[in-house]
Amino acid sequence: MTIDNIIKIRNVSFTYPDAKEPAINNVTFDIERGSWTSIIGHNGSGKSTIIRLINGLLDAGENANSKIEVDGIRLTQKTVWDIRNRVGVVFQNPDNQFVGATVADDVAFGLENRGVSRLEMMKIVPKAIAAVGMSEYADSEPGSLSGGQKQRVAIAGIIAIKPKIIILDEATSMLDPDGRSQVLQIVQQMKDKYGLTVIAITHDIDETALADQVLVMNDGQIVTQGKPESVFKKTKLLNELGLTVPFFQQVKKDLQSNAINIPNTINSEKELINYLCQLNSKK
Repeated sequence: MTIDNIIKIRNVSFTYPDAKEPAINNVTFDIERGSWTSIIGHNGSGKSTIIRLINGLLDAGENANSKIEVDGIRLTQKTVWDIRNRVGVVFQNPDNQFVGATVADDVAFGLENRGVSRLEMMKIVPKAIAAVGMSEYADSEPGSLSGGQKQRVAIAGIIAIKPKIIILDEATSMLDPDGRSQVLQIVQQMKDKYGLTVIAITHDIDETALADQVLVMNDGQIVTQGKPESVFKKTKLLNELGLTVPFFQQVKKDLQSNAINIPNTINSEKELINYLCQLNSKK
């Protein structure tokens, strides 16, 4: 069975002006259509550079030996806007993305830029706002919202333009645990409803449990990749990179080392809690 990869990165390098070392050094990877990929690593590892290259915010130059391909389109200066129409980015600080006086105005902004008629916008905008649970705030000023609400509005603006890929660039790092959980839940729902591909750049390794694929970066290169459960097992490598395994994974490992039979198929905090409750009820 052929895998449908919506993003193909081949031998891509990038060096910032005046930098002595490349931020990205000969990186190659694929992202499957409809999947969730988490990219983790310490500051300066190259995570954010990768996503800025994918949607053309940075230009790696045209090179016969390297390639960035999105939804079957090779990224060039001529195709960059076609690719940006397919990729929506939610940044760390939503205040930097707001341009409208109200939530509805802000969600409509991307549609206006694409020449969508006012009649169509009046249909699309309320649906996008409702999808993220913000209908009662449609006429509110974005600056008056909480951090989690602001990120919901940012996501609504992305949903409105109907991209095929959503990139979360540290989008939950400024939120409290409840806000983070709500935003991730909304993204998961949108992914399932619209068949979106999600790429999450994150410092929160617990978020990677949501992923189908995890890429771990260090010094501009991918040092390991795979399903979360296989990456989490590489405790020594993650610790060397200044990363930790998710808390539930640490608990699971401690229980297994104390002769408690925890199946390796358990790969989330919720699954672990449910299993322990079932185990306890059998006693």
